[in-house]
Amino acid sequence: MATLEHSTIAGYGLGMRFLPAFLLVPVLLAACGSTGSVSLLVGIDQPAVSVVDGAAGTSLSGSFRVRLALGPEASGSTHVTPGNFSLQTEAGLPVIENLNLTSDPEFAIDVPKGGTQIVSLSFEKDSVDRDLVCTGKLRIVGSVMDSLKGGTDPVSSDLFTADCSAT
Repeated sequence: MATLEHSTIAGYGLGMRFLPAFLLVPVLLAACGSTGSVSLLVGIDQPAVSVVDGAAGTSLSGSFRVRLALGPEASGSTHVTPGNFSLQTEAGLPVIENLNLTSDPEFAIDVPKGGTQIVSLSFEKDSVDRDLVCTGKLRIVGSVMDSLKGGTDPVSSDLFTADCSAT
């Protein structure tokens, strides 16, 4: 009987040695902060595409906004420039490989520490495959160059449906 009591007490003592370290893990994780508080967060919102049938064929116009937010714990501001953006089907098939974008404001922009910038982008394309654009959902996919990170940040929109009602 003494052996049973001794092993129970010994096992309890071992568990008690690791319990304080276990309790510190949540505190240490909370102190780290979120990734967004120190890095650039990039998002695409308000994606829209319209398709028009004309005498010269089917053309497409579209727009979207890129939202850039730099966390308050970042080491400084960042300079952001656009990478390549494309229009894809839900399955990832390219509709337009490299969108020829116009922007407002110009898309070479500084984002201050703790700040947010929004850039509105638009594009047009002649001679597109109406069936490819108008059947199913679309997504805008791209990247931005982030000087603070020293690399690119990928970004994609939520799925959306093109307006194919115009003729």
